[in-house]
Amino acid sequence: MIRRPKHELPVIPTANLVDIAILLIIFYMACSNFLPSSNARMTPPKAKDLSKMQEPLVVVTIDKDGVVQLQGHDVGGAADIESAIGELVRDKTSDDARTVMFKCDAGVSREVFQPVLDAIVQAGGLILAVGENIEK
Repeated sequence: MIRRPKHELPVIPTANLVDIAILLIIFYMACSNFLPSSNARMTPPKAKDLSKMQEPLVVVTIDKDGVVQLQGHDVGGAADIESAIGELVRDKTSDDARTVMFKCDAGVSREVFQPVLDAIVQAGGLILAVGENIEK
């Protein structure tokens, strides 16, 4: 009877797997978008006469779910918007410095966006509404 020698299972070197994982993480980070766009969940309303404006310093956004954001950060509601914008535009004298860009999803009801607009006005901001141009 012939005996075969026992074969040992091959050993897989795992020391370099950490290096590969780190390189993959760096690759995906380099290819990804770090700051999510506040417009990702928003479809602006359409209008006929729109003009291109320079980007103001203060941006208020309401997405399709009714979430109100100031400068890309969620805020509680109209009262929080009024106090925050009041601080941002308090000492500003020029209209450009007091301009607040207002972006609102087309599907948001008036009951949601009207208190936010009123809060911007009460805080002393000038509203610049955002929309999409429709073909004439």
